Amino acid sequence: MEIIPYASVGLLKLNMKKEEIRKIIAEIPEEFNRVSEEPTSEHFVNSGILVYYKGDEETNMAYEFTSPSEVSFQGISFLGMGERKAKKLFKKLDPDLIDFEETVISLEHGLSLFFMDRKVETVLVFERNYYDELFEELKKLEEI
Repeated sequence: MEIIPYASVGLLKLNMKKEEIRKIIAEIPEEFNRVSEEPTSEHFVNSGILVYYKGDEETNMAYEFTSPSEVSFQGISFLGMGERKAKKLFKKLDPDLIDFEETVISLEHGLSLFFMDRKVETVLVFERNYYDELFEELKKLEEI
């Protein structure tokens, strides 16, 4: 599935309703909360797709892909790629990427890569302003 920044991954569009997503991914998801106060999220285990919802718990704001899913951006499949190679390629796609060691974020493309054991473990595709709250918290910490 090809990633279109801030828009879609294959047939999965950002800001889709839960029922629409479940029709596309023909699988019963496991529900979970990343943090107790956050809305319910869904994990389509067999497809390797996690879906994160907004406060209404019906409209999605991000998709996270892991094995066995197959996603690519500009023809590049990052999943399973070595960390050094992935960071180098990602930096070429977005010279202003944000590097948090185990996660790199491209605000230009609405993508982030999460690393585990020196390989890309997940690819996150998110809507605009998805990381605003995190950046505000980091800014506050810098001021202390």
